[in-house]
Amino acid sequence: ISSTGVDIESPLQNKMLTLDEIFSLELHLPARAVIVEEVTDKAVKEKKQEITLADLEKRWVNVNFVTSDHVCSNGTVPMLKMGEEDFEAMEADLLTLQSMVSSRYEFFKPKSFEWQKALVTCSDVMMILAELQRMWSYLEPLFIGSDEVKKELPDTAKKFADIDAKVRSMLKESAKTGNVKTACAKEGLIPLLEDITTEQDLCKKSLNEFLDSKRMQFARF
Repeated sequence: ISSTGVDIESPLQNKMLTLDEIFSLELHLPARAVIVEEVTDKAVKEKKQEITLADLEKRWVNVNFVTSDHVCSNGTVPMLKMGEEDFEAMEADLLTLQSMVSSRYEFFKPKSFEWQKALVTCSDVMMILAELQRMWSYLEPLFIGSDEVKKELPDTAKKFADIDAKVRSMLKESAKTGNVKTACAKEGLIPLLEDITTEQDLCKKSLNEFLDSKRMQFARF
């Protein structure tokens, strides 16, 4: 029995169902037509959501990092980013998923929320990673490649050597994984990136204080 109060399952099993038999169900009557319209609208919307989720699955399995080799003091390290088209697609996907999560139709909501969480994580990781790589590539030749800085700031240089090892390992591992969604979903990655960022900021502060003291010693009058 459907929500209209009419037994429609048995008639619909008949592959030779005629138009007259359909009308005999009286689903076109005003009281039942409203319900039929709601059910139909729900089915159409849920089918659209199902297709969208299938498209996401198909597309994101092929979204990989764009890498470039960064030459540094001890060899080369892969620098990671997302392709411009992939990044724009991610932003569009997040808008679509927000609409699906907010939808009144519940069936695909858990899966939509799962995808939303995954892509928000990707967005957060890429944002943090961009700044982390920029700062690391600036500090690395100074703390790793400069004997003077290591001599003048031994404690900070030692701390940065630990940071450097973490950054290299993380970038190489992520590049090896290749797929953006899979790499960004690694447990503990965001806290690791945040810790590295904080530690790099402290190293930069120490370096700036050292450089300022040098400028004071050789100030021009």
